[in-house]
Amino acid sequence: MTKLSLILTMSLCSFTTQSKPVDDVCSHWSLQNGVAFFSHQDCDKFIQCYQYGLGKVVGVVQQCGFGTEWNQDLLTCVASSISTCPPSSDKCYQLTNGEVRKAVGNCRGFWVCNNGDSVPKCCPMGQYYNETTGCTDVEIDTECNARCFNDYPFPDKFNGTTEMTTTTKKPCLIKRIVPDIPMQYEEYIVGLGWISRPCPAGLLYVQDDCECTKVVAVSKPSACSREIYLPFNNSHYDQSGKNNYILNENVVVANGKAVFNGYTSQLVIPRFTNVDASTIVVKVLYTSDHEKLTQSQTILSNSNCDQGSSIVITEGSGTVNYTVGTMKGETIFENTVSVPQTASQEKDIVFSFNKGVLKGKLGNNEMVLENQPGHLRSVRCALHIGNSDNVSGGWFKGAIEELSIYLCA
Repeated sequence: MTKLSLILTMSLCSFTTQSKPVDDVCSHWSLQNGVAFFSHQDCDKFIQCYQYGLGKVVGVVQQCGFGTEWNQDLLTCVASSISTCPPSSDKCYQLTNGEVRKAVGNCRGFWVCNNGDSVPKCCPMGQYYNETTGCTDVEIDTECNARCFNDYPFPDKFNGTTEMTTTTKKPCLIKRIVPDIPMQYEEYIVGLGWISRPCPAGLLYVQDDCECTKVVAVSKPSACSREIYLPFNNSHYDQSGKNNYILNENVVVANGKAVFNGYTSQLVIPRFTNVDASTIVVKVLYTSDHEKLTQSQTILSNSNCDQGSSIVITEGSGTVNYTVGTMKGETIFENTVSVPQTASQEKDIVFSFNKGVLKGKLGNNEMVLENQPGHLRSVRCALHIGNSDNVSGGWFKGAIEELSIYLCA
């Protein structure tokens, strides 16, 4: 079986349907990186299998955004014209040309049957689709301001994730307020649901702007909580309170340490597969005999899946190296800062990427590289602790006492 990886694609038009158990489908597969995706009997849906909590495999049915269908080769929702859905699964299969059905999740959208294919159509702005009257003017008590398929500059290339460029203000579909906490908002990520995000210090979230734009005076920045916390107190389980699944492969946890043997030991964190973030901070407290190293060894990476990388920490006999992969438009960038090793085998390191600034820290020594273009590159690979499949370095040999990951500064 080929490696299947989690795609955490933020979509302006994708919504999770009510969770429906499909564990019987998922139970027939061995998941790698903790997740897998499969076609659903309906072209505009797909099945997501993932490991939850202590490793239980569960499945949910996910709804593609209007105008898109599932593509099993690309493992994402794409324009219906390039989906891999078999003709017999199309809802227009064997139906008369011109038959129409209402769209799911878009008040202006509807599907028209054409030679057995479902073709997405949209009512004009200011109207909504009514199953009885067709495209109907919006009434005073009827709210319909949804962006639709043909609002995009190139509808034939629409895949549910393309940024809209029309001048009409787009509705805020993937972000929402957190009641009574104006300095935070929630963002919808496919596969994870609604994830809490902090606003930058001095800003509050404004729903109409779909961003943190309101300037306020604050005495201190809002709290930044861990996404992952591994103190290794007799287990390898995440203790951040967010129940992230951690796959343990031959790592021995005892006496407050996770011991890596240098040839088969690693921890795999599916939560950070294809992570989309502008800020990430990784803190690691560990011990290793770096003076005996003849080649670099991997402390942390997501370069294991032949997709490139966005986060890599390695160490050699003379330095600890921090690499970030970013993307701006279609261009990929990769840069590294290195901090000299000290004589001590005990190390307290920090990897930080925030607002284009890459920092690597070892003890009190820090190296900074500013003006990195773009955002953290999304890589379809889980985060691996102690291994990079020799892409970035060899297997890690040593002991980690604590590891924390933040998506805020």
